[in-house]
Amino acid sequence: MSDFLAFTLALTIALTIALTIALTLAFNRPGRDALWLCLRFLVLAPICLVLWLLVMPAYAWVLGQVTMLILKYIFQYPIESVAVTKAGLLNTGTSLVYAMGGLTRTMPDVGHLVTNVAPYVALILATPKLRWLRRLRVLGIGFAIIFAFHAATILLRFVAGRTSLPTAIGFIAITLPFLLWIVLAYWDKLLAYLGNDESAHSQ
Repeated sequence: MSDFLAFTLALTIALTIALTIALTLAFNRPGRDALWLCLRFLVLAPICLVLWLLVMPAYAWVLGQVTMLILKYIFQYPIESVAVTKAGLLNTGTSLVYAMGGLTRTMPDVGHLVTNVAPYVALILATPKLRWLRRLRVLGIGFAIIFAFHAATILLRFVAGRTSLPTAIGFIAITLPFLLWIVLAYWDKLLAYLGNDESAHSQ
């Protein structure tokens, strides 16, 4: 399980450095801001990851309740209850167990799926020059979108099994924090950049 944590941190750090370079080139951000972002993220990422893994069973319980209601009342599965099973180092092996008609169905690897919340929070907290009200708004909007992706992945796994579609959505969920970070935290600069690009092409 330590290999999983190491891989998550390494992937997160590598993607953040790459995105920081891209932001520096695209938006002409000062090099000091980019370096400050990287340093702050390197400090915040492991802290956010550990804290998130500790509270993750509670998040998994909420996720289980929401998906249970959707499966029961929309997809007509006779689900009676859902339980969270904690396992692994720092709850990384957490799974959801749905009970229906005397039988149970387990959704494994939920702990792995929802780990992407931690790098998103770390990225937003590490981003310089964001007012706290906007920072909280970006956190809230991004968290809601990530939650929706988590719920969609679990629903597809339950209905369709481990086919290509839920697997593809799972991979999208891995990169989603970084995409949301760019779009939500730098929305004004993206619009300005796209506007300048369109103006340059029209001339």
